[in-house]
Amino acid sequence: MNELINYIILGIIQGLTEFFPVSSSGHLVLFQDYLKITNEGASAEIIAHFGTLFSILLFYRSSFFSSTNEDDFFNIKTIKLLAISTIPAIIFGLIFDFEQFFNYSFVQYSLMANGFLIIFMSLLKNSFSFDLNLKSALLLGLFQSVAIFPGISRSGMVISSALMLGLNKEKSIQYCFFMVVPIIILSIVYELLFSSGFEAINIVDGIGLFVSSFIFGYLSLYFLVQFLKKFDFWWFGLYCIIVSIIS
Repeated sequence: MNELINYIILGIIQGLTEFFPVSSSGHLVLFQDYLKITNEGASAEIIAHFGTLFSILLFYRSSFFSSTNEDDFFNIKTIKLLAISTIPAIIFGLIFDFEQFFNYSFVQYSLMANGFLIIFMSLLKNSFSFDLNLKSALLLGLFQSVAIFPGISRSGMVISSALMLGLNKEKSIQYCFFMVVPIIILSIVYELLFSSGFEAINIVDGIGLFVSSFIFGYLSLYFLVQFLKKFDFWWFGLYCIIVSIIS
């Protein structure tokens, strides 16, 4: 029962931090160390990401399961842009053995770097005048690829860079979370093909982790979208720096 509670806590942490620009993977590393949870084979992070994937599908269901408008997920234009944005992450994933960076010490420093990067890019908001096209999609993909390293926030890098490039805020946020869909799917496929599967976590713990990350992922996504209508990202950058210092 204690282990189930721990996984539920991890799911809550994943759900709350997946969409906030504070690095869900970094927080999972910190709390896995604190809760003394270890995993072999497919990681708890993958199951938790699978839960937040479903929260994205639910939140953006009107535009995700459609191809009518050019901003819809299955519109041919969006598919092309997502393909371009995903390429850098695939290349980075093949070049770097990033699993070695999933440790407490690395996350402490990368969280601080994440915080300063978010603050820096927030200060440069609207410094350029890009449209959402193949060129900007590639640039966003490059920023996303950096977030392969734990402690670096994917949403923080993508949305902050999108706003720095002068892209529309609402479209940038939606596109940012559309970008994570192929990444999560590729991660799950990779784990299934090249790891021992999900055997390290029993089915009850896995369900608890999935459900908690799904529920809190949806709530955090809703909160973030509302927050960004009035405020900027730099508050989250400050949070990352503080966590890095006290952890």
